[in-house]
Amino acid sequence: MNVTTVKIVRMTAGLTAAVAVSYGIAWPLSFVTPIFAAIFLLFPVWIGWKMAVQLIGRLVFSLFIGLIISEYLLVFPLLCILILGILLFYIYYNDTPAAPPMATLFMTIGVIMVPIMGLSGAQLSHLIAIGLLFNMTCGLFFAWLFHRLIPDSLAAQKAGGPAAAKPPPPPEPTPEERARLALTSTLVALSAVVFFFSFNLAQYALAMLYICLMAGTPSTVASFQVMKANSLATCIGGAAIIVAFNLLVAVPTYMFLLLVVCLFAYLFSVKIFTGGAHAAAFTSGLTTFLVLLGSSTGVDKEASINFYLRIAQVLFAGLFTIVALRVVDHILRPKRKRIKT
Repeated sequence: MNVTTVKIVRMTAGLTAAVAVSYGIAWPLSFVTPIFAAIFLLFPVWIGWKMAVQLIGRLVFSLFIGLIISEYLLVFPLLCILILGILLFYIYYNDTPAAPPMATLFMTIGVIMVPIMGLSGAQLSHLIAIGLLFNMTCGLFFAWLFHRLIPDSLAAQKAGGPAAAKPPPPPEPTPEERARLALTSTLVALSAVVFFFSFNLAQYALAMLYICLMAGTPSTVASFQVMKANSLATCIGGAAIIVAFNLLVAVPTYMFLLLVVCLFAYLFSVKIFTGGAHAAAFTSGLTTFLVLLGSSTGVDKEASINFYLRIAQVLFAGLFTIVALRVVDHILRPKRKRIKT
């Protein structure tokens, strides 16, 4: 058994176990636990509890800030926008290679998702915050457990050749350039936040989160590439969940659900860990599959409707980000454009 096989088995077993426990007990936001578990099982080794505690601390901090905004600042729109702008600038400015993995994602979730849910009531924002924290902790636990149960050391070691040299890390931008990029990202993300908050589009908050994440790479070319990658991943995960949903309609039992999850976890893991041009798309597609699985297994839910709605949100987020980046770049660099003309 080689390292790739070990990773496939670990992901398949860990993800199936996370679904078995979380869906079996069905605590609030239980479908989020397998998503977090999958994210951390993708790492070749366990990230370590020191890094895990740092990530939990960042999520706690961002959720606490989000709750404060939800409780006290939503009734003061201008002040709320100003505070959110400062927080987003802080998040983007500190998004460096030295930051913990996915730190920007977790910080952004707490700062913008909790307040928009607070528009529907303070109690809902509290439930969302507690649910996210609890499910992230559970996801970390499952990742740690299966990294311990199925470590890479189980693979047969190959003798020989020198280790491949790691490419040098990209040079870090200067503080001035970081500030400029962070300002651009902040203005783009803040425009989306203002739009979604103004029209109380909490049911479409996923698109707002996508925009905030795409804005972290302040380039129209990069945003277009991200939009294409997210669309492909959504198509892969959506097609898988439509098949899974129809299988579960035919056999609506808990054990069959676990069998279906195990099968699709294996198929996705093979595509992810064997490499290839579309490995990254299958990685995001697995997340899409898990998100849609959680939102499609309730009563009177249609996986295909959720799939098309998610596709629409991804495309809208990409187009919004591209247009907003061009507008912001024109505003921040008017002299350069006039000289070129």
